[in-house]
Amino acid sequence: MKRLIVILAVLSVLGVAPLFSQNVIDLTEASSSLKEINVTNQGLTFVPAEIRVRRGDTLRLTFEVRAGFHDWKLDAFSASTRQLSRGQKDTVEFVVDRAGTFEYYCSVGNHRAQGMVGRLIVIE
Repeated sequence: MKRLIVILAVLSVLGVAPLFSQNVIDLTEASSSLKEINVTNQGLTFVPAEIRVRRGDTLRLTFEVRAGFHDWKLDAFSASTRQLSRGQKDTVEFVVDRAGTFEYYCSVGNHRAQGMVGRLIVIE
């Protein structure tokens, strides 16, 4: 238990703790059917790593690369950004027309295999 407290304290001092609170974005209660979200990367991690919307929503997602060379892909809805370098951004818009849990990922090199993945959760 002490070890966990020390680890959390270190993460907090390093400024990593806020990432955990931003790792899930729930847009299911937003009144508009157009959901706009910004996604970035923290190394080989997407921020947020989980996005929640309702079936029938239109998702307008802007991906901005903070470091490295990456893209954002979601095969289930044929949605993807261009491959981007640090400081670049690209926007993709699509309708989430079915419920379920879908993986988005970076298709550059072996980034997906290294864990650069996230989840889009679409509820009824």
